[in-house]
Amino acid sequence: MSQIRHILATTDFSPAAEPGIDAAIDLAKDMGARLTVVHVFDPSPLAPLATRGDVALDQIVGEQEVEEAILQELERVRSEKLSGLEGAEVALLTGHSAADAIDRYAKDDGVDLIVMSTHGRTGIAHFLIGSVTEKVLRRAPCPVLTVPSAGAGLRRTPDGE
Repeated sequence: MSQIRHILATTDFSPAAEPGIDAAIDLAKDMGARLTVVHVFDPSPLAPLATRGDVALDQIVGEQEVEEAILQELERVRSEKLSGLEGAEVALLTGHSAADAIDRYAKDDGVDLIVMSTHGRTGIAHFLIGSVTEKVLRRAPCPVLTVPSAGAGLRRTPDGE
């Protein structure tokens, strides 16, 4: 594998996304790589709510307000998680397919590694919602590291092992 200089981590702002971001931060520190954390926003009215960030339905007035709320969430991620990592950045991507937007960004920005959490959906939820991670894995222009979320069967002991 070639040297990893640019890592891309994804977030939908859910707790399930945290392990992927944390793993990407650790890798970026260990490898001296640049880290970009992205969120994909689908502006269409029927878009999945996950693309709208942590915004309550009764607060959604228009696309601009939703986009502003998502940008605030990205800034929260930057200040809470990335403040100690030099050169780390956040980006808001727009598109109807999160997987396509992530793959396109990775290709256009020369990303060497994509890090994504898995949400652990199975059965009908997986069938209806699909898996962004699965789609990215199939088409990514670089290696993809998947990190299971706590809800995806990852067991943690009290001492973290």
